[in-house]
Amino acid sequence: MRTETALDAIEGLRSLWAETLGDPEICITILDGPVDDSHPRFEGAKLTRADSLVPDAVGGGPMSAHGTHVTSVIFGQPRGPVRGVAPACRGLIIPVFQDAPPRRITQLDLA
Repeated sequence: MRTETALDAIEGLRSLWAETLGDPEICITILDGPVDDSHPRFEGAKLTRADSLVPDAVGGGPMSAHGTHVTSVIFGQPRGPVRGVAPACRGLIIPVFQDAPPRRITQLDLA
């Protein structure tokens, strides 16, 4: 018996993966907390972190955990513990939330 995963809840995802895992010509930007790109789920992923006004590196707080989780949903590699929706696409990570107060940058700074 196969165990259903959260990604099985996305209708059509398995048939999409049968056709493509994404294209490295496509770049998806993640605006979230810092991302732990050293996690095994990202081994082989094409991720780039852009400088932002969020000065802290990835940590153990909720913003880093959220940023890493969201990024894994998209870029998790097929051989890792979580297969992402588009693991072959490139990712640009721009942290806009941080673990230390204040937790987010202003809308003006984001613009």
